[in-house]
Amino acid sequence: MSRLVVVSNRIAPPDNKGGAGGLAVGVLGALKAAGGLWFGWSGETGNEDEPLKKVTKGNITWASFNLSEQDYEDYYCQFSNAVLWPAFHYRLDLVQFQRPAWEGYMRVNALLADKLLPLIKENDIIWVHDYHLLPFASELRKRGVNNRIGFFLHIPFPTPEIFNALPPHDELLEQLCDFDLLGFQTENDRLAFLDSLSSQTRVTTRSGKQHIAWGKDFQTEVYPIGIEPDEIALQAAGPLPPKLAQLKAELKNVKNIFSVERLDYSKGLPERFLAYEALLENYPQHRGKIRYTQIAPTSRGEVQAYQDIRHQLETEAGRINGKYGQLGWTPLYYLNQHFDRKLLMKIFRYSDVGLVTPVA
Repeated sequence: MSRLVVVSNRIAPPDNKGGAGGLAVGVLGALKAAGGLWFGWSGETGNEDEPLKKVTKGNITWASFNLSEQDYEDYYCQFSNAVLWPAFHYRLDLVQFQRPAWEGYMRVNALLADKLLPLIKENDIIWVHDYHLLPFASELRKRGVNNRIGFFLHIPFPTPEIFNALPPHDELLEQLCDFDLLGFQTENDRLAFLDSLSSQTRVTTRSGKQHIAWGKDFQTEVYPIGIEPDEIALQAAGPLPPKLAQLKAELKNVKNIFSVERLDYSKGLPERFLAYEALLENYPQHRGKIRYTQIAPTSRGEVQAYQDIRHQLETEAGRINGKYGQLGWTPLYYLNQHFDRKLLMKIFRYSDVGLVTPVA
């Protein structure tokens, strides 16, 4: 029987008590259902030569490793999050391409392949996730791995005009063709990938979504990722924590607008703050009767673009509160910290408006 092997940039350990991101939540749900191995970076820097850290809980085994400071900087901070992330979100103005970072990106993908290789069994199905690991199947193929390898991209795939602006675009496209199956969030993303591919080489398509490029046979599909409604309902059930219950009682005459997402320029946070300010300015009857709470924990804090947006939001929040705040009423609460997922579900339950305004 085939075993599922999930590979992602970072794993969520079994004892993780913090807020889990969308990728981790989706992957963990699949692994709980099928069982298998979850392999990836521990999230820590240290000696890369140390043995893999393995933990088994139920039907899931977690295997993780550390990255050196240099590999963390080149692979994660620079190429993944200062080149691929902004480009894939149509922000070429934020792309900072450096050849050493590209070399580090390739180096770490090769390192991951070396570390995973001894764990792979003959019938394993390997499922690779997201933009950090675009060359990963290519690295496994170089090492003689013939297992079925799938890939899912959790973010948009840009149009050829954007993607082809990246210096290593042709190499990345050819490496992606080493996957047996490429999954995308939307049909637009799938077509954007195929358009980029067609701009670089001849693509033969048969039976709709089966393709050949550079002599490699692969399939493309669309798999919109979702949530587990029953799990969300369970986490939101039960009494509110005492402090939250007290806050709800104090604000019983105030309508609550609530937003939570990772601090990122793709989320539309500065635009959202300005829209809220426009509401207070143009409809003064709402002052003192609504409150907007924005939770936006920092990630990728080493990347300059993320430092810039954090400073911008802190400045805007202070300005809006200084301009419109009253005794006993603060119009905007901006919290730059992580919250437990279960607590967030309860906060969602008592809020009147959930506000989501991505710009990419």
